[in-house]
Amino acid sequence: MLEEPARIAANAQAFTEVVPEKVEQVLSSDSTTPVGVKPVDVIIAIKVDPSYPQDGVVGSKEKLKQQLQQKFPDLVISESEFFLQCNAPPDQIQTISQFPNVDMVWPNRSLQAHLLTSVETVRASAGWRTFDARGKGITWAVMDTGINPRHPQFAAFENVDANLSKSFVAGGNPLVDKNGHGTHVAGIIAGVAPMLPAGQSYTASPDLHQNMNAVSLKLDGAPAGMAPAARLISVQVLNENGGGNAFDCIRGLEYLRSLNQGNRDRYVDGANISFGYDLEAETYGCGFSPICEEVNRAVAAGICVVVSCGNSGYGLAQTEAGGGSVETHVGLALSISDPANAEDCIAVGSVHKREPHLYGVSYFSSKGPTMDGRRKPDLVAPGERIISCNAAYDPSSPSPGDPYIEMSGTSMAAPHVSGAIAAFLSVRPDYRGNPREIKKIFKAAAMDLGRDPAYQGSGMVDAFRALTSV
Repeated sequence: MLEEPARIAANAQAFTEVVPEKVEQVLSSDSTTPVGVKPVDVIIAIKVDPSYPQDGVVGSKEKLKQQLQQKFPDLVISESEFFLQCNAPPDQIQTISQFPNVDMVWPNRSLQAHLLTSVETVRASAGWRTFDARGKGITWAVMDTGINPRHPQFAAFENVDANLSKSFVAGGNPLVDKNGHGTHVAGIIAGVAPMLPAGQSYTASPDLHQNMNAVSLKLDGAPAGMAPAARLISVQVLNENGGGNAFDCIRGLEYLRSLNQGNRDRYVDGANISFGYDLEAETYGCGFSPICEEVNRAVAAGICVVVSCGNSGYGLAQTEAGGGSVETHVGLALSISDPANAEDCIAVGSVHKREPHLYGVSYFSSKGPTMDGRRKPDLVAPGERIISCNAAYDPSSPSPGDPYIEMSGTSMAAPHVSGAIAAFLSVRPDYRGNPREIKKIFKAAAMDLGRDPAYQGSGMVDAFRALTSV
């Protein structure tokens, strides 16, 4: 965590960057805020009021809400267990930061969303044959754009739990996925396509970013997730454009914690987060942003949180050549995004889906270490041209489209690890609720690809070796 002077300076710098230039400096008649100054979306971290330590964080939060509503009657405030959120102009933010029970005021950062062959690559199918490790009895939350539960892949095991699924997006529906990202992620984790009659094949739309041929791909078999029988909870925190904000993710993680804390049975074993935002090291200590703190809190509550590292491992640099400045493409170290910087999560980078030993870590996969020198990623998994469910597929339509689609990114790598852990837990339920030990087991069992740890972490996830190691 940044020291107090640096912390104040960092936050001041952050708000300077996110608040647009003042359109007019004239004050409105009913406010001290200059006309034209736009409000800033912020997250307020709570600390115990030193004058009333007996109230704890929850009591301090309630007192702060009352104080803010008295001071700023028009301020609309949202809350989670440990944070408040509001949109306020800079002058109000400055006032809010002075309250004794306010620890930090952060910008509410915007988030962006970051199977056949890959199941064999990470040896999940070997676990199916030897241990029947198919995820039965294990529940995994997909924090994303929603899931289309009507996709045929989710029919056999009725994977998607509609009752526990919940949206944290305004006007959202966790069982509708207009973007497609969440359904694709969900299909990598769980479900299995029905067998087709002899002579028929499933098809997939190609990843047009890497294959300009728009002809549908003919698949050799029936696609399946890593843990076909696992139960899925759709926690919608991203909108139909694949965007969202950190506070909605915080509320989603809090919801998952509440499911376990309020029941005798374990409702949630893990969560997959295939999105994030680039770390802004000048604003806060690496791994200590509100969303990172909430991830660590979920892990402490017994939920295994798997997070994609981001797709910022490749970019432009300027070099001097011939007396002038020339741009060149380079790999970018120290590019792990939040919340993958959270210490207790399992941060996942991307590798080639068929020949990871030959091709190694994907060029786009964010590289470590973290900005404060910790080893990340923790693991890597297939993330290039991954075939999974197409949310837009509608078998009742005259033009149903392809039931599957290729996508690439660390967003696709993370659910391979989520599914591998779900399959593992279905065979070794004694490890349920112990995510830190699970992380140790999977890191120790990882397949060394011979790459630098800043690129591959401990190596590629090996579902079969993890099962045989304990």
